[in-house]
Amino acid sequence: MEPDLMLESVAWSFKEPIPDSPSALTNAISVYYDEINIPKPFDKNLLTSTSPLERLDVTYIYALPKINKKNNLIEWEKVPMIVKIDGGGKFLTYADILWQLHKAVYTYLKNDDHHFFEGLEFSGKNEEGVAEYEMWLGN
Repeated sequence: MEPDLMLESVAWSFKEPIPDSPSALTNAISVYYDEINIPKPFDKNLLTSTSPLERLDVTYIYALPKINKKNNLIEWEKVPMIVKIDGGGKFLTYADILWQLHKAVYTYLKNDDHHFFEGLEFSGKNEEGVAEYEMWLGN
């Protein structure tokens, strides 16, 4: 069964460089907690534990600037983006999920105001039966 919320207690920024692996991400998050002085200790066991998912789709909103002919910003267009996360037939760890997500969104979110990861919320299943989640982002 799909969890309603995932990783909502993990603080992370998609502005950070992409770690080389899920285990490197876990270590980077531990350092990140120290750097931003989060009073709650980082729970490495959460990220290293296995989720009940082999695949999932994550949706998030990316703000794309609309520019006029004079190169002035007219407005921000909200574009829904989907990241497909796949465990290759194996159940994903939570670190796997966050690492694949980071790799997919880094180009889009590294310079965006809303680059702080705040968790994933279950929103249903697609026509293929794959769990869909909405990613919360903060600034």
